[in-house]
Amino acid sequence: MKKLLLLLAILFTSAFAQTQLTDIFDAYDDAKSQNKRVMIMLTMEGCPGCEYMKSVVFENSDVAKRLKNDFIVVELDVRADSVPEKLEYFATPTFYFLDANEKILKRLNGGENAKDFLATLKEMKKK
Repeated sequence: MKKLLLLLAILFTSAFAQTQLTDIFDAYDDAKSQNKRVMIMLTMEGCPGCEYMKSVVFENSDVAKRLKNDFIVVELDVRADSVPEKLEYFATPTFYFLDANEKILKRLNGGENAKDFLATLKEMKKK
């Protein structure tokens, strides 16, 4: 499973511009050592909102910079990956923002435009 998540991280790296994806196994340790928050994106193949976020919002230079500097980013496919039980979802994309101790700070259902998503990222950095 860890190899599958690593492969997914490599495949989607270009979709997240300069943002480095990590796997769920290392995310919290990385967040602690780098003093960052964790952002988990629950997605699935064929999700139009997910594709919009990856190809438009995450390509925005301000969003990409904020993700790279302030977050450990994990993408989990709800059909292909093991999603932790506490990360519930109704549809995709669903975003979870967590601290380094795995405490959920915010859940965001659906996508947002770059301006609103950037505001969410700034809010999560302060929490």
